[in-house]
Amino acid sequence: MKVITYLINLDGSDERLNSATQQLDQIDWPFERFAAYDGRGMALSDFNNYNDWQTKENLGRSLLNSEIGCYLSHYNCVQQFLKTDADFLIVLEDDMKISSDFKTLVDELLKFLYIHHDIDWYLINIAAKKKKMAKNITTINNHTLWHAYYFPVLGLGLIWSRKGAEEFVEKGKDITMPVDVFFQRWLSGNGKGLGIWPALVTATGSESDIWNSGANPDVSRKDKEDRVLSYSLKKKKRMWQDKISAAKHLYLDK
Repeated sequence: MKVITYLINLDGSDERLNSATQQLDQIDWPFERFAAYDGRGMALSDFNNYNDWQTKENLGRSLLNSEIGCYLSHYNCVQQFLKTDADFLIVLEDDMKISSDFKTLVDELLKFLYIHHDIDWYLINIAAKKKKMAKNITTINNHTLWHAYYFPVLGLGLIWSRKGAEEFVEKGKDITMPVDVFFQRWLSGNGKGLGIWPALVTATGSESDIWNSGANPDVSRKDKEDRVLSYSLKKKKRMWQDKISAAKHLYLDK
């Protein structure tokens, strides 16, 4: 069983890199720094595979350039992983704090999944803030591995299977929503997301460098104000659709 870890870090974000590096070095956890895609200051038209019309249909607004940069950072990580012979990929964002038992839990978790081929999964959220519409699979050292039928948002800490990575590269090529929203929609729809509770990774709470890009040059203040109602309605609709999909998978798994 081979595992690789990528730590997403923006060029110039040295303090965040040092903090994450110190944590991972303390537990002797090997990792590679993965340069984040810096979308700051770019026009939306400069991004390949970004579909602004479909994004507005999905969200009621355009994406921020920093949101697209975050999406591409995760997408590029998965593409790089598929060029290796590793079985699993762990992706961490540099604004993270790992739990004291991170190494033990992840080692045991991946050994369990490596043996149990009957569990069909794509992605594990190891930084979930909530546990909803879930079915427990097993308990490992007081942590629960569960089918995350309503997949948690936030991409702070993720574990990919090769099959899941291959599907993401195919299904997620066109960018029409933030990457964590895509994960929730995609995995709530197919029922192949997993979660760990309590979470193994939490946010430090420090302000993200990649989001400090100022206003999106393609979205004016008036545009944002006009889209507030549309955004709210579309978000509620999307969440209910995802919950209905999740409920169906949960019912079928009884």
